Amino acid sequence: MLPGEGALGARTSRTDTAGPVARRLASPRWGPMIRPMKEMDERQEAFVRRRFKQEVRRRMRAIRKGLPKDARAERSARIAERAAALPELEAPRVVAGFVSIKGEVDPAPLLDVLRERGAAVVLPRVDFELGAIVLHHHAPGDRLEESGFGVPEPLPSAPRADLAAVDLALVPALAIDPAGARIGYGKGFYDQLLPTLPNAFRLALAYDF
Repeated sequence: MLPGEGALGARTSRTDTAGPVARRLASPRWGPMIRPMKEMDERQEAFVRRRFKQEVRRRMRAIRKGLPKDARAERSARIAERAAALPELEAPRVVAGFVSIKGEVDPAPLLDVLRERGAAVVLPRVDFELGAIVLHHHAPGDRLEESGFGVPEPLPSAPRADLAAVDLALVPALAIDPAGARIGYGKGFYDQLLPTLPNAFRLALAYDF
């Protein structure tokens, strides 16, 4: 359902006589001023995608920041209710969750429901030596410590998760497009993590502004 973090700007296609790359305006009055459109090279396209994602991040952070705390809690509760009704969340065995920061959707209400259904919960911890997220088991009441990014994380001594056993991954997101492409904070940690969860149904959580 959710691919790794990708640009939301999909290249559009047109079926006029000039084709999708070189197009001419239909009106003849432009005459010699008309020039064919050139397809962007990979470097230009990467630059546009990067700038687009930066702008989306900026706008979504500003909107989230302006949302009152009680409104975020209400929206998170509604998101949890809708997500819990999905057939893929009926009886997961091991759920990769997260702890919300900076006004993110709070997955705690949904994780409570999934625990009631018998699921074990694992939470992410950034291993700076590996440069990657490592998943550790976490039970209610287990201590968390703040990372260098200000994210509450399991202790390094907490049991590591078997990645193949994770059958549901909840993913934080700033924005998601209709195709499921996600924009996060740009660090790339979930881009690395998600492909290592071969049996997980992936569900990104974001506000619908």
